[in-house]
Amino acid sequence: MSAYILALDVGTSSVKASLVSTELKIVSEAAQRYETRYPALHCAEQRAQDWWDAAVAAVRRLFEINPEGTQDVCAIGISAHMLGLLPVDAKGEPLTPSMIHSDNRALDEAAEVEAHIGLDRIYRLTGNVLTAAASLCKAMWIKRKRPEIYARTARFLQAKDYLNFRLTGNLDTTDYSDASHGMLIDISRKEYLTEVFQDFGLEADRFPALHASTEVIGKLTAEAAAQLGLKQGIPVVAGGGDGCCANVGAGIARTGDIYCSLGTTGWIACNMDAPYLDAQRRVFSILSLDGDHCCVFGTVENVCRSVDWAQKIYAPEGIDAMNRLAAEVPAGSDGLVFLPYLSGERSPIFDPLARGVFFGISADHDRRHFSRAVFEGVSYGLAGILDIMRECLPVEEMRVIGGGAKSQLWRQILSDAGRVRVRGIDTSADAATSLGAAAAAAVGVGAFRSLDEAVGCVHMTDTTEPDPANAAVYAERMRLYQSLYPLLKPAFHGEFSR
Repeated sequence: MSAYILALDVGTSSVKASLVSTELKIVSEAAQRYETRYPALHCAEQRAQDWWDAAVAAVRRLFEINPEGTQDVCAIGISAHMLGLLPVDAKGEPLTPSMIHSDNRALDEAAEVEAHIGLDRIYRLTGNVLTAAASLCKAMWIKRKRPEIYARTARFLQAKDYLNFRLTGNLDTTDYSDASHGMLIDISRKEYLTEVFQDFGLEADRFPALHASTEVIGKLTAEAAAQLGLKQGIPVVAGGGDGCCANVGAGIARTGDIYCSLGTTGWIACNMDAPYLDAQRRVFSILSLDGDHCCVFGTVENVCRSVDWAQKIYAPEGIDAMNRLAAEVPAGSDGLVFLPYLSGERSPIFDPLARGVFFGISADHDRRHFSRAVFEGVSYGLAGILDIMRECLPVEEMRVIGGGAKSQLWRQILSDAGRVRVRGIDTSADAATSLGAAAAAAVGVGAFRSLDEAVGCVHMTDTTEPDPANAAVYAERMRLYQSLYPLLKPAFHGEFSR
């Protein structure tokens, strides 16, 4: 009899349910959408009940496709978006909608942390760059702005933690990846920031117990089983944040493994034995799914978002046309440089006020140049992160996943700009997160001895080698690219209007 893992991926706009074999191959999948609400400036909320309703609908649809699989599920694993905060009472009832990762209402609280603790110290403690999106700042906001909610809060949960509660009845569980990215724990000691909490009037016992993502935290209850159409008693593992699950789904579990995700937002992540604390705070660290290693991330905020935006303007015929146009222009786009700061930027500048720029426009430039310059601009940003990674380890090869990886032209530009061999993998663009959650669950029930063993199921495909001539051009263009932000920062911040 076959055995399957049920993987649930709580995304920004939908829950995806995947039936995954114990060899980490996706058999089938289904998804159910839900809404994000924006009730005020800087606010982005989702209803926890919507997550559960969407999970039930997606699982039901999944097993309509594979009805025989309902009896063969041996474990359930969950991944979900990070940097959220959901206050629940002692019965697990949500007290407010969840503030999700794009909610930045806690600006005053972030400023308070900066003033009281300092940017360097909080970075050294948590491995993360302070922003208003941090779960720490959101908990402070609840304490300050909604004290009646804080008084009734039994636990502050992340999205996956709430689904785990609905699956198992266990309200007291989270994992190291979510807790570390939320700036809630000392990343070196793997313990809650009790002293920091006390400084801001927060109680550590309002946050759930910490687990490795591979730990079984309960079994499927009779009530949840009836709703999902599954058998009672299936083991449920703690699961992890989507970024760290995607790492494992991309085959990243060993020290020094590195990959790039070319999605709406793009990032480069490297698996290390310990946090990498950059003196300039250009990258951030999150504890990995096993709780023993650390994932070091550098994030470019607008990767495929920049390409999608440009395609509508310069190649309305479609993305294939944009690739063809860009290929007609030599490396360097004849001097045209694009800064991809359409909605601010994260690594290495962490400036939400930065905005997109085309620099060096001449009358000789046409839509071909603008198309290629966009591919190059996001690649310069990612190549800059690679250079930061190289300050602590050699980087000669990098895996690539995500929708952008389908473009051979883009893979070549990334290889040339980053001076790195780029390897494709057999994990599809939208499957890495689900596979990472499934891998954690498979380890939890003994199908694999470790995540190291599990990622052996992920295989390399094509290889793109850097072109030395193009790499030389891009090295010069990158120096210009990196010089532009310091010059433009006063304009981004409105200093010339004061």
